[in-house]
This record gives sequence, structure tokens and C-alpha cells, in this order.
Amino acid sequence: MAGRMATAVTALATFDNRPFFDKALRYGVEQGIITPGRLKSLQEDFSKGIVQIANYFGTAHLRPELELALRRMVNLVSLYLEDMSGGDIQIAAASLRDKTLLSHSKAGADMIKRLHAMPDSTLMDRGPLSPESQRAYLDEKTASDTISLTDYLSEFAIRQENRNMIDFSFWLAKMMGVSRADVDDAESLIRSAMLVIFVDQAELKLPTRTAFVRLIKSAKHPKARLNEDRLKVFLREAPTEFQRLARRSMDHFIESDLPQIRASSRTADKLLYGGETGERYFVSENLDEDVREYDRLVAKEWDRVTQGEADDPAVVATVFFFVATGLSPKATMLLREAKEVIGVFRRCGFDSPAVIKFVDDHAPETIREELQKFWKDELKGEAEEQLSDRDPNWPDTHMERALEYLRKTCRVAWKARRR
Repeated sequence: MAGRMATAVTALATFDNRPFFDKALRYGVEQGIITPGRLKSLQEDFSKGIVQIANYFGTAHLRPELELALRRMVNLVSLYLEDMSGGDIQIAAASLRDKTLLSHSKAGADMIKRLHAMPDSTLMDRGPLSPESQRAYLDEKTASDTISLTDYLSEFAIRQENRNMIDFSFWLAKMMGVSRADVDDAESLIRSAMLVIFVDQAELKLPTRTAFVRLIKSAKHPKARLNEDRLKVFLREAPTEFQRLARRSMDHFIESDLPQIRASSRTADKLLYGGETGERYFVSENLDEDVREYDRLVAKEWDRVTQGEADDPAVVATVFFFVATGLSPKATMLLREAKEVIGVFRRCGFDSPAVIKFVDDHAPETIREELQKFWKDELKGEAEEQLSDRDPNWPDTHMERALEYLRKTCRVAWKARRR
């Protein structure tokens, strides 16, 4: 094994793009920093390390696994050496002289483990890092031919920025009256905090849903401008790093988020849940808040049509039947309107896309999918069967069966006929 290792090292050293470990090793030997005895010791270390690495990822009994383990070890040692030496090959050679190769390999693996432990996004739901996930990450990062220190440091900087953003969001949460346990995404919380600070005179608290609607209304005003003194006072006791992040976040809010807020097509409801951009806002969930008040604010037409009773399936069914037959939607159906709904359906069928569009245009974001599912999967098929008069074995010329179905399904203004 030692002979193969020496041959591998010599072969790798003939290329200009050889790993940093090989450059340092060759330089150390040529300059007399690494003696023949030390080189032999390094070769023995290499043999032990390759077996250990092969067993960690799979088995040391297969030649392909051993060859892959060799590449992994070269990658790990190279990564650590280049990082600790700052690219100084003389310092790297001295390290190979003074420390075991196994310690270099472990140090490289520890670098990757530290990277893996850092957040890869600003979301908070990563969960605990298992040994299995750590092994899989090490596998991914060491199986390639080389690990560029430049790429490593670039990813490290990104993950460090994610960690800073998360810490900043926790600080904002504390300053604005929200428990850190309620924070699930740093970016959405920071975006909401910037909105609060931007709206002059707004209470410096993260908003509830209804407060968010009012903040958006204020921010939409074309004359609304950031009060720099308000931002400075808020950040007066903040750590320097958080002041930097706050300034950057506010600049981003003004340049990117504010134009979205002021777009005529962007309602508070769409903004809250991300809409086309996917950039959500954080709101404080308040059990005492009137959900109907939020629906009234963000979905005025839906609230008007349903008379604030959209939690009643009979009201929703009534609205849907009106929309599906081209009639003006409302919460209660008169007898003459019921007959008109039946007549239109029997002539033309239901306009199902109109119902879907009505929900998209007017219903609150949180219940749109549920409403559309109710129409498509539950109401539409049953209604088409009950309102039709195509089966000669089940005639309903005078609409009695259809009217009774509507009376039971919808909110109606007539009573059942006495028999």
C-alpha cells in the first residue's frame, strides 16, 4: 500500500493543478523540510487514513472504495492546509512535518462539519443535525476531485450571513414583542419589521393580521417616506452588525418591497402570503383577533357577498350557484332566483371557470384552495345530477326535485311545500 501511495503522490505532483497537499509535500521534500524518515511516516499515515475513511463511508474491502478514500483524504488535507497556511506553501510544508497526516485529515473534515452545522437558509425548521446527515454532507463534499478553498469560503460566508440574519431577526422579535419561538423565517420577520419602521407613527410592534392590512394601506400612500430619525432611534442600542443589517434591509425594503406594495394589483392579502414573488411577511398570531375583521379588510367583495358568513356552507353554495349561472352573487336565494338558476343550468350548464375566478379575485387567500376544492370535488358534481332533467326515468319537468335540492343545500327565502 505504501508503494502505491508514493506512486500516487508522485503522479499527482506532475500536474500544475494538483491538490494543495501535493504541492506542499513536494515542496517540503525538495527543500529538506520533510526528511525521508518523515516522508515514510506520512506514507504510513496515508495508508491508515485511507482505510479509516473507506470504512466510514462504506467498506475498505473494495478497490474502488479505497481509491475514492484516497481522493477524499487528499481533499481534506488540502482544504485544511491551504486554509491554515493562507496559501503559504512553506507554512503548509512545516505543518506536514510537525503534525500527523491523520490530524490534518480530521481538521479538514471538521471544517466541513462546521459548514454543515451552519444554516443554509434563513428558515428555522432544519431540525437536529443527525450523524447520518453529517456523513451524507461529508460524502458530497469530498467525493469530487477537489474541494476549492475559494468555494468553501464563499459558501461559509453565505451561511454566516444566514446565521447573522437569523440572530438579527431574533433581536427584532425581542424588540417588537414577539417570542423567538414564534419566528419561523428570518427574512419574513425582517421584512415586516422594516414595514413597521417605515410607516411613521406606527407602533413599533410586529403586526397582527388586521394591523398588517392597515400598515400596507399607509405604506401604499405615495407620499409615505422613511423617517431616518425613527430608524436611528430604534437602532440606537443595537450591536454594530445588526445596525448594518438593518440599514441593508431597509434599503432593500424601499427598493424592492415598497414598489410591490404600491402596485395596484398587490392587495394586503396577496402580499401577506407571498403571491407571485413568494416573499412573505411575518404577522403575530393573536388568538383574540377577530378573523372576520381581517377578511372584511382584505376581501371586501367576498365579505359583502357572503354577508360575513362565509363559514356557512349553505351561504357559500348559494354564492357559487349564482356565479356559476351568470347571476349576481348574494348570500340568500329567492324562489324565482332558484328557478332561474335551474333554467340557466339546464340550458347551458355551469360556468365552472367563473366560480374559480371569483374565488381567486375575491376570497381571502387562506381559504381559496379550500373553497375551490369544495366547488370542484363536492358541490358541482352533486348539483349537476340533482338539477338536471335529462333522465326519462327520473323526470323533473316542474323543477320540484331541483328546487328541493337547492332548498336543502343553499340559504333560501322560501319554505318547503306542504304535502
